[in-house]
Amino acid sequence: MSSDFKGYQTQYTELALDNLPIQGKIPEWLSGSFVSNGPAQFEIGKTSLNHWFDGFAMLKKFTFKAGKVSFQNRFLHSEQYVKSNAMGHLYENEFATFANKSTMGRAGYMIKSLLKGIHYDNCTINITKMGEHFIAMTESNDTIDFNLHDLSTVNAFKFDDHIKGQITTAHPHLDVHTGEMINVSIEIGKINKYHIYKISPRSTKREIIKTYVSDKLFYMHSFSITKNYVILFKSPLVLNKWKLMLGYPFNDTLSLEKSDASTSFIIIDKRDGSIQEIKTDPFVCLHSANAYENGNEVILDLICYHDNPYPYFYLSALRTEMPKLPNGVLKRYVVNLNSKNCTHTAFATVTQEFPSVNYRQVNGKKYNFLYTNLITSPGKNFFNSIQKLNVETGNTLNWEKNNYYFGETVFVPKNNDSSESNGILLTIAYNTDDQHSSLVVLDANDMQPIAEVFLPLHLPFGLHGHFYNH
Repeated sequence: MSSDFKGYQTQYTELALDNLPIQGKIPEWLSGSFVSNGPAQFEIGKTSLNHWFDGFAMLKKFTFKAGKVSFQNRFLHSEQYVKSNAMGHLYENEFATFANKSTMGRAGYMIKSLLKGIHYDNCTINITKMGEHFIAMTESNDTIDFNLHDLSTVNAFKFDDHIKGQITTAHPHLDVHTGEMINVSIEIGKINKYHIYKISPRSTKREIIKTYVSDKLFYMHSFSITKNYVILFKSPLVLNKWKLMLGYPFNDTLSLEKSDASTSFIIIDKRDGSIQEIKTDPFVCLHSANAYENGNEVILDLICYHDNPYPYFYLSALRTEMPKLPNGVLKRYVVNLNSKNCTHTAFATVTQEFPSVNYRQVNGKKYNFLYTNLITSPGKNFFNSIQKLNVETGNTLNWEKNNYYFGETVFVPKNNDSSESNGILLTIAYNTDDQHSSLVVLDANDMQPIAEVFLPLHLPFGLHGHFYNH
């Protein structure tokens, strides 16, 4: 890797810029804000963080109005960010970095964790809207409320209920049939309880749909929903509850069970709370693309791994000349609820991630078009191509640009158009030639670029985001 490659390098600068330079033309109908989250600070004093996910969260916002684009970025002022920077070293353990290197220091931290419980608020993974609150999320139940207007941190976000749990997923689902938000709160104990809950629109009170209990504390980064079901993925990637309670870095608590272990789909009926558990070959899934029902079958499109993908994301590996990234394969699982049989096929073997759809129109429904980020050849430092896949025909359209890498695409429909692919894709790009970032706007129908919005700085590779209409 070139010594000036900045995709995994800290960006301390915070800016507010109006009327950014644009090549091409921003659609006049596009009005709102695209907000993305991700790690952006990888050093604190003399401490260098170990892992991509260790970086402190930075919010990035592109605002569109009458064909013009403004930009703002700000660090999320979590307790971890504020206290670590004030102290000049890590305040709490990070995802894969110990806050204290000494044996005595770690022992003291473990005692504190046992007394106070799990606390981790570097909410670097995703954002969502809960009631009237915009919140940043990670995989602990510590979430942070922020102001959409100026990205300032408001305070820790609290639900208006007493549902227990120490960890969660940072990928809640919107049920497009009811308008409810659905997620899982995981309560760790002698028996681990996966509380599947729903939240009514404009509410911050959770209501339990069903609690699934498990001896095994299985790791779950995301899940799927259909009109009638919530589907959890019980994979061989498990968490060590004792290490979690002792405050170990989250990554140090993960391990993959023996290779002949299976993965189960835990299928919860939202109507009556009944549960089916159907086994299949072992896989680990970080992101669900979509799921829907077809008679007595549940169809799930998932990005799957054969091992734990997180060790690939250590910065020491990512910053090498030829980083080896995990091979995410898009697979379709067909689960028959009557026979309990499960079959699967791969759409392709090319490495891909960050699945995206016309979410508010097709989430949980039968659909046609899926957008993903691809790695088209070995040695790439990140995703270098964007693909549109017709999941019914298998036809694909790809777009890439020399020396560019691309973050997750977000689909924005055109004026609530009912056509599934009539809209645009937004993706934050990084140009290795000038070491700056930009926002690329693609036509979601033909995958051709409409516009590129240029920034005077680089943004480290990020994770997930959403578009909010004005």
